[in-house]
Amino acid sequence: MAKNLRAKIKEMSIESQIKIEERAQELIALELTRQKLRKEKLKIRKAIQLKQGKVIILKKISNNVSI
Repeated sequence: MAKNLRAKIKEMSIESQIKIEERAQELIALELTRQKLRKEKLKIRKAIQLKQGKVIILKKISNNVSI
C-alpha cells in the first residue's frame, strides 16, 4: 500500500525533517510575498484606470459645455 507524503517524511531522519520544514516555510514566505506584490500591482492598475476614467469624463463634460 502506498504511503502518503506525511508518513514518508516522518520515517526520515530528524535532520531531513528539519530541512524539509525549513524549505516549506521558505516556500510559503515566497508565495505570500508574491501574492502581496500581485495585489499591490492590481491596486495600482485600478487606480491608474480610475484616474484615466476621470480625465475622460472631464473631457466629455467640457466638450458638452463648449458646444
